[in-house]
Amino acid sequence: MAEVNPQPIPVRNVHVTVPGSVLNNLEEFQRVQASILGEVGCRTCTSGFNFMWQVYSEFAVSPDGEVRPVLADNPQPSPWRTADA
Repeated sequence: MAEVNPQPIPVRNVHVTVPGSVLNNLEEFQRVQASILGEVGCRTCTSGFNFMWQVYSEFAVSPDGEVRPVLADNPQPSPWRTADA
């Protein structure tokens, strides 16, 4: 008999970079997590996904002194997508 694969769907890695205020606030973290889960397919289930959370680590400063995080998919800090977008 053929062996059954316990994880038939390959796991997808999802990298999430947020401000520290999200990771340090359970309600805010859960709100952001539900929003991201909705983007990947199901607001209540993480099956098939490996979420890797990290705090912003790179910032850019405009000539006017405005500080914004640099996001991996958009090296220019403006415009940038917020967690509730």
